[in-house]
Parts: sequence; structure tokens; C-alpha cells
Amino acid sequence: MQLISYSFYKGAKKIEEVTYLPIEISFNERLSGYGYNLDSASDKIILFFGGSKYISYNSVAKYGGVFSDPFLAADYYGSQKSIGKMNLKTMEQTAVDLYDWTVETYPSRKIVVIGHSYGSGMAAYLASVRRCDALILLAAYRDLSDLYNKIIPIFWGPAKLFITNNIEISKFAKNVNCKSFIIGSTADKTLGADLQRKVSTYFTGSDLKIFDSIKHENYLLSEQVISYIKMCLN
Repeated sequence: MQLISYSFYKGAKKIEEVTYLPIEISFNERLSGYGYNLDSASDKIILFFGGSKYISYNSVAKYGGVFSDPFLAADYYGSQKSIGKMNLKTMEQTAVDLYDWTVETYPSRKIVVIGHSYGSGMAAYLASVRRCDALILLAAYRDLSDLYNKIIPIFWGPAKLFITNNIEISKFAKNVNCKSFIIGSTADKTLGADLQRKVSTYFTGSDLKIFDSIKHENYLLSEQVISYIKMCLN
């Protein structure tokens, strides 16, 4: 299952329908990614972690301009143009290195971390190890068994121990000190509304918002969701 998950990032192709033209960024000699609105004078900056197939280019091309803030995404080490081997440790390092580049390049900005689906894991991890101003999780999970059981429903109870490099948002949450927003939808058939209610209980003082008609892939294509996030951040 791990190899399948990683292949969605390592083997993903750039989308052809580009809404926002991504600007390529080298965060360091080995870490690559894309951004949008890089010259915005906003007091906030968004670090985005996309779900399966949402490599940095695709994330920015589809969502980079839905907010007026600078919008950044990095490709995990070992995927796309980022050099290295992809595993849990290097995924976490990707998040930290993206953050460190951001605070050096954009000093005094508020850091907003957004994660969708699989990417919500690294978003939560980053907020647990670095000072962030807000964490927004769209269709999150407690650990990877919530995702894997949608494909092969065998990872229950002790069987979770067979998940290699498990991403455990339920454990990251206890070290998240910023305001957290958990967003789900009753129309999400992948990581549904009931799961989001469970995820929210791990974050102290989190805000939970459940929409009615948004499918798993469409959160940041919804004006309702975008307006809600803007309201939360203002």
C-alpha cells in the first residue's frame, strides 16, 4: 500500500488544464516545488499539501489563486524534481524545509498550513513541529488505515501494525498549538463527514465544519469552502 501511495506522487503527470500558472521554485539544492501570488503583500502565506496525484505543480495550477495570499507547495524528496528517497522521514523533512525557506523568504508573515486528503498528514505534522498560525485540514484521517481500508478493508485493530511508515494525525494533533479547522462533507465518499467529526476530537479547540454537497476532490473548487476559510483566517 505504501508503494501505491508514493506512486501517486512519484509518477503523477502535470495536468493540462491550468487555471493558475505555477512558478517553479527551488527551496534548496534538492527540494523543488511551485508557487503562485509570490509578490502578494498579504500578511499571510499558505503552505499547501495536496492529496494523491496533487504534486506541487498540479496543486498550484488548480488552487494557487483561490486566495490572494502567496501559495506554496513542494514535491516530497524522491518525487518529481526533488532529489532523494521518498519515505515518512523525508516527507516530514520536505514539510520542515518548505517551512524554513518560507519564514526566511517571507519574514513576519502568518503561516497558514492547508492539507487535503493524504496531504493532510504532512500538514498536521508540520503544525506539530513548527509555529504556525492556522491549520486547515480538508477531508483528513486519523491514520493511514482510514485511507487504506477504503481500498483493502483489512487494516483494523492490531493489523494496523502492518502499515509501514504510518502517518498518524491522531498523534500529531496533541502537539499542534495553533487554531485548527477540520472541514468535511456529507457528499465525500472517500473520507466522509463522520470521520471528520472523529478527527476533530484530537485537536484541542478545533472548529469543525461539515458541508452538504462537496465531493472529495472539490473542496477548494467550492465558493462555500473558500469563503469559509477566508472568514476563519480574517
